[in-house]
Amino acid sequence: MRYLPLNKIQFDQYSVVGFDMDGTLYDEEIFIRQVYASIAKYLSDILSDSYEFIYSWMIERWKAKGSSYPFIFSEVIEQVGLKASEELINDCLNIYRNFKPILRLNKNVEKFLNEISKEHQLFLITDGNFKLQKEKFNSLKLENWFREENVVFTGKLGREFYKPSIRAIEYIKCLRNITKPVLYFGDRNIDEQFALNAQFDFVKVENFNYFWDVN
Repeated sequence: MRYLPLNKIQFDQYSVVGFDMDGTLYDEEIFIRQVYASIAKYLSDILSDSYEFIYSWMIERWKAKGSSYPFIFSEVIEQVGLKASEELINDCLNIYRNFKPILRLNKNVEKFLNEISKEHQLFLITDGNFKLQKEKFNSLKLENWFREENVVFTGKLGREFYKPSIRAIEYIKCLRNITKPVLYFGDRNIDEQFALNAQFDFVKVENFNYFWDVN
């Protein structure tokens, strides 16, 4: 696996380019702020505590711990002095999983996808709750660049398909019978390990806004 900065890539050596979605093709913080606002409103109504406190506390915890941290909802409930019951935590999880975000692509990402899709086949692999990930995909209008047979929502297949496993690759049509190297874009260490396992060249989107604004 090679690690490549975007402005140094010779794209003619690739016929297929793959992407993660959250934090790679859009700024995940936009989604987090939307869904946490909805959860904070719900919690503030039933806990009789400040919406602003609950919302800002969850955002700061997300920044410190990341999206995969499983205890944000239980911890914020305890922060306002209540016991984090299973029922209350599940209510928060249901709001999260059934949320309908309003997202749009950064103009530089859209321009890049328009250009790269002219000469390359594109694929996407995204982990997480299937219903929610599909809502994000649809909101971003990613079907304009990614064909259905080249998109894998691993949450629909099962956790054993989550990255860094490469099992999802078998479901991607454009990866069959290729001879050239494959390039993959991701933002997390787990994406990096996935690329290593799959023997793909890798581009890391470490800071979404900086990466796409600079490049």
